[in-house]
Amino acid sequence: MGYLFAAGSEAILLATREGEVHQPTKNSPMRAYIINLDRAKDRWASVEQSFTGTKFDVCRVAAVDGSVLATPIAGYSEGMYRWFHGRPTSVGHVGCYFSHIKSLVAFLATEDEHALIVEDDVTLSGDFEEAVQSALRFSKHWNVLRLTGLSNGTPAKVAGLCADYGLYVGFGRLKGTGAYVLDRKAARAWVGQLMPMRLPIDHAVDREWFQGLRAMYVLPFPASQNEAGFRSSIHIGKTQKLSALRRYIATYPYQAFNEVTRCLFRTVSYLRMRLGGAPVLAVKGA
Repeated sequence: MGYLFAAGSEAILLATREGEVHQPTKNSPMRAYIINLDRAKDRWASVEQSFTGTKFDVCRVAAVDGSVLATPIAGYSEGMYRWFHGRPTSVGHVGCYFSHIKSLVAFLATEDEHALIVEDDVTLSGDFEEAVQSALRFSKHWNVLRLTGLSNGTPAKVAGLCADYGLYVGFGRLKGTGAYVLDRKAARAWVGQLMPMRLPIDHAVDREWFQGLRAMYVLPFPASQNEAGFRSSIHIGKTQKLSALRRYIATYPYQAFNEVTRCLFRTVSYLRMRLGGAPVLAVKGA
């Protein structure tokens, strides 16, 4: 089966074959879709080892290699990317973006309520599974649960989870998409609204309020993108920026608007949980 994403005059077909999607094992909490380039066998061995001993049903998703995509790239708006992101095209970012969309397509081909999306340089903590399970108790309050980040962002705690973990609303941008859980509503929204590509994937999914979604994250992060020690397969060479004039005219006003709306919408989300009686520290030590 496959999904066709229309993008004006452009379209991209991201297909999943019947054999690539299978039912979870009996005791599996959910499927874990692990994005991995065919040539990155060392990364696959590392992440597969990290999942050893967990009950997640591991599904490898063959990553899209941006370096081999024909130009102009279908499903990618170069003009909007340059306008909003202020940088020239990065084929690594394009491949990563399409790989995440491909994972969501595979998830939507099942009847599962939630999915775990993971990039192949992630290492799980020893109690990763427990942290995810405890956060799922609050799933009515979120559509997207971020589990990694390149920094802690600007967090505000709304609930305690198992051990020392907490559930947070973030008032700043959270970089990285190493691991996250999402529900079907979020997957449908992203598949339907995030094409064509206009931003890197971590920028695009960190604007969930525009898709009518709510996002939270777990701290301390129960997974890491640094421990495995792999070099980035997305950022190759020196990262370039467009001219300062172009960024001041287009990129910076967009970024300012984005930050203001993030703060407003996530403040509402935070107050809804706190004023709505969300039981802070409800499952502490569970």
